[in-house]
Amino acid sequence: MEVEVSRDFLLDADDQVQSPLFRLPLEVRRTIYEHAFREQPVNDGNYVKGLGDENFIVDECQDQHDSAHNTLEIDGILPNWLRPGCTTRLKTETALLRTCQSVYTEASSLLVSTMALRCYQGYGPRVKPYQYLKRLNDAQRSDVHRLHLFTQVRDFDRHGPWLRQQLEPVAKSLQHLTITLRDLGGSPETPMLLNPYQSGVAKSQAMSQFMEKTERGEELNIPPASWASSFAFFPALKTLTMELEDQEGRESELEATAQWATTWRFPLGGNQFMSSKTAPSSRAWQRPRPQYDDELYGSSKPPPRVTTWTIRWDAPPTRTVANDVASQDETIPTTTETDDEPLIHRPAYDPRLGGLNSIFAHASESSLRQLAEWGVI
Repeated sequence: MEVEVSRDFLLDADDQVQSPLFRLPLEVRRTIYEHAFREQPVNDGNYVKGLGDENFIVDECQDQHDSAHNTLEIDGILPNWLRPGCTTRLKTETALLRTCQSVYTEASSLLVSTMALRCYQGYGPRVKPYQYLKRLNDAQRSDVHRLHLFTQVRDFDRHGPWLRQQLEPVAKSLQHLTITLRDLGGSPETPMLLNPYQSGVAKSQAMSQFMEKTERGEELNIPPASWASSFAFFPALKTLTMELEDQEGRESELEATAQWATTWRFPLGGNQFMSSKTAPSSRAWQRPRPQYDDELYGSSKPPPRVTTWTIRWDAPPTRTVANDVASQDETIPTTTETDDEPLIHRPAYDPRLGGLNSIFAHASESSLRQLAEWGVI
């Protein structure tokens, strides 16, 4: 993707009038380029060999324990960041850019802008979002329009600037943002808690109080230190989609949060707000139970079912950068995070920990070794 082109190269480009492609209107050519740059699954590019979307049960009537195709014979562990839609690597073919200078000039900017970049905080196949996005050159970052961030609530709302710090490299160009707040097979006693009207970690009692205020029709304001204030720092943002996940047994609490989320209005600056205009949707899925569960742990209990609620917010169609106070008067704080330790793949569901493994989701390998020496894990 790091392809540089000189000004002389562009000036020397042939008009290609003899080509049927260049006899088409520019709008039609752009549609062709966008189709050519669509991401496709890589053959044998599964993150875990033999694992595909079909291995994640989504039928409420299906029993995973009795489903042969959901008991995998794999070596090693099943990373807990794998989920439907994220089981294989994706690739974009770029051969079209090498056909001629004119095609490169017209199509190169669409290569990144048509992709939905994936970023993972905590568990995932890549480095942290900020480091991943900083690896793009300036031209590529300016073309990033779509981004999907996979993270956890404990990172997402621990302090207000975190979100805009992580996405700072593409803050000016980002138009469509999807955030998945993941369930990683952790403690069943820890429900999904998310509150835009409170800075720092959300509290259950405070959430209930704000829900009651919403029902009474009281006007609620987003604190400047809340994670919900971050979207004003993305001046081109048009849509925000959030996926909220939680384990079985807490479906009613998660649905209540999702329904409440449709009332949230995120400030964009200039007295403009991003709001939800459609009802939320939900789906249920379940991780496969690898064969090693039985062999090593003698476990017959399948991993918990996960429910995902999806909510979308839209910016007003009249939004402009000039109307955004944050984009004019404030500077997005930068982050100095580094990835000093290698990527760690931990299992999605470990019976040895009683399903509590996500408590240690962000502990370093050295910290885990210390915890093991103390007998904690």
